[in-house]
Amino acid sequence: MIRCTVESVRVHEQTKQHVVNLKSESGGFLPIWIGPDTAFAIASALEGKTPERPLTHDLMLDAFRKLDVQIAGAVITRLVPYTEGTRQGVFHAALALRTERGEVTLDCRPSDAIALAVRARAPIDVDDALFAESGVRPG
Repeated sequence: MIRCTVESVRVHEQTKQHVVNLKSESGGFLPIWIGPDTAFAIASALEGKTPERPLTHDLMLDAFRKLDVQIAGAVITRLVPYTEGTRQGVFHAALALRTERGEVTLDCRPSDAIALAVRARAPIDVDDALFAESGVRPG
């Protein structure tokens, strides 16, 4: 696994779509296209902004805490390649949770896993082969 942090959340100039850029410890990047709602959720958490009313990710984190469940981390697991009728491939992720019964893994969208991991200050990892195939190296 390759440990990453959220380098930025941006709007792509040409497509006007939102993208979250994950940065590896070695300096490579993995861009993931996301929706505007989760882009806002990730960006506001990174900026330390607390909404007046809880957003969905805040609600989930609060529920996890009250149920004594910790977010162990987010893992970007794979990319389902481009198929006819889609603009780009679809990334898949998992959210790892620690419970009194042991670790539980939930299948989820990468943007949701990232939004929760940022709020919980939990690690974000990317599968090695996925990063090698889809990541962008500086230079």
